[in-house]
Amino acid sequence: MTKILAEGKGYQILYKERGEDSEKLAPSGMSCLSRLDVPVPGIIAAADSGKRIRITDKRYFLVCQGKMENEEGIMEDLLFHDSRSNRTFPVKRMRKGVKEARLSYKVLSYNEEKDLSYVTVTLDTGRTHQIRTQFASRKHPLAGDGKYGSRIKCPIALLCGELTYDEGEGTKPSVVKIDPKAELPEV
Repeated sequence: MTKILAEGKGYQILYKERGEDSEKLAPSGMSCLSRLDVPVPGIIAAADSGKRIRITDKRYFLVCQGKMENEEGIMEDLLFHDSRSNRTFPVKRMRKGVKEARLSYKVLSYNEEKDLSYVTVTLDTGRTHQIRTQFASRKHPLAGDGKYGSRIKCPIALLCGELTYDEGEGTKPSVVKIDPKAELPEV
């Protein structure tokens, strides 16, 4: 059963379990305003067509392999999603099907013994497998993400742990948070 984290007239903020399809979680008469890959848990929003909330920010939390070169930074790439293999690849030049991708990250902690970094991410763009691809292409695959090069056996260590939204121009923002450490491997 879908867990409702917050709701208002014409919208719900939901918790998506690992393995659930975002598109199928929206209650009857509502559609998803945000989505997550099937193996990724976290917060998503749904609304009816008459009441559109504005998602103003989303924070993701992840555990990746290795120590990041910088404690915080921006990743910018050109990404191409191959729908046949359901994989996304960084490419060097713009062409048909290629989209710009940008995210900001901050390392929250690093475990030298396990060689794992606990990181928070904010997306400027929302591309298919964006976080997974951008970290893996820099030799920091997400723990448990075998599709993008991880050899660690665990569920994919990524979740949307915070969502900020408002109900339109001039309304007070609301923030919904979950504890990311409950879903991620220990770092």
